[in-house]
Amino acid sequence: MATPTDRAAALPHDLFRADQLPEADRFPVWRESVRPLFDSLPATSERFDAWVESYDLREVFMARCGFSPLTFQRRAGDTADGDHWLVQLYLQGGYLGHNGDRPVRVGRGDIGLLDLGRALETRAPASQVLSVVIPRDVFRALVPTATPRHGTVLAAGRPVTTILTHHLSTVWNSLPELTVDDLEGVNRTLVGAVAGAFAGAGAGEASREALARAGLDAMLAWIRDHLDQDLTPERLCRRFGCSRTALYRRFQPLGGVAAYVREQRLLRCYRDLRRAAVTGEKVVDVAVRWGFDSQSHFCRLFRRAFAMTPSDVIDQALAQPADGAGLAGLASPAFHHWLRHL
Repeated sequence: MATPTDRAAALPHDLFRADQLPEADRFPVWRESVRPLFDSLPATSERFDAWVESYDLREVFMARCGFSPLTFQRRAGDTADGDHWLVQLYLQGGYLGHNGDRPVRVGRGDIGLLDLGRALETRAPASQVLSVVIPRDVFRALVPTATPRHGTVLAAGRPVTTILTHHLSTVWNSLPELTVDDLEGVNRTLVGAVAGAFAGAGAGEASREALARAGLDAMLAWIRDHLDQDLTPERLCRRFGCSRTALYRRFQPLGGVAAYVREQRLLRCYRDLRRAAVTGEKVVDVAVRWGFDSQSHFCRLFRRAFAMTPSDVIDQALAQPADGAGLAGLASPAFHHWLRHL
């Protein structure tokens, strides 16, 4: 039997486990490690845990990971570490949020496609995910005719989802036996399978459905830009020229109009409370700024949304180094460097 020295080199492989670090270092190291893709914030006050097993496929990155409840964020045009498509098969858990102006909801068994060149904000419970990161130029070079749409989700149980799930799982399970000599063919078939599945997902939509989606996208963007104002259903109906029935129907997948507005305001409060650790701003001032007049009611809603109190967020921000500061003595996982150079 041939040994590794008799054949081409095995694929670079890495296994990161947060539980092998001191508890105080677990989230800071994780946060810095995934920054090439997005920033992350804990969505619970419980002990943080995460693991990532990954392979560097040179032109493509593939990983399987698990993590505690998290909020993921990325600003539009934040491409300092590359411009990528992110394909995710959720084996457990899921997420709710938006990619650009497209609302995204992913559950167990769904496969989502996120455009990391657009604004991104999602919230996920404890989850396990099989992910593929494909640079935009690699995608275009290998499948020049494909035009994937950001925020597209292949629902679990559909034939195309089952086929792509099988392909992703087969590639992942084969990686330990592959060598760098196999990568050209593996990457081409992997990216081709993704392109074929997601191109087909958008091709059959009726124009009426596409227009309805565009209308909802515009509403969501406008709402996020006017969260400091009075956003009643009546005002939204006047602003977008639709009936109350049509408005409620469009927001039904997001839990309703009021729920969406409340969720976005709570997310703004979360971000401002982390800054309050530096500015010294009071919780009540943050709450009032985003439309919560009753501090007790705000605290109940906040705790229900994030499983922590507003004061917990401030204390957590004070305890965590910002932007990787203070991590000089901690080694970054190999996958962080692979992502930075992808």
